[in-house]
Amino acid sequence: MKKVYQCSNNLELQPFIETLKRLDIKHLVKNEYISGAIGELPFTEAWPQLWVLNDSDLDIARSACQAIEQELKTDKPDWNCTHCGEENHANFEFCWQCEQLDVHQV
Repeated sequence: MKKVYQCSNNLELQPFIETLKRLDIKHLVKNEYISGAIGELPFTEAWPQLWVLNDSDLDIARSACQAIEQELKTDKPDWNCTHCGEENHANFEFCWQCEQLDVHQV
């Protein structure tokens, strides 16, 4: 079992978890519920961590996590909904008006 990634909170870790799920890589989240111990433990020791169960998956998992990290840092343009024409902010996956999925997200 090897550590692949860690973030300061569970919400930030979620895209990485979903990526490993899509790749069918067996994984474990450590420190998922330990945030109440911050103050008793150093805060970085209480951050949620993503671990792969099979060491042979480590390289693929790290590459995938690095790609997700890079994608999250990249500025994306706003987009117009192909269904209703409404302009949506880049971080919206669905149109805020008609709930149509952004065709670029598929």
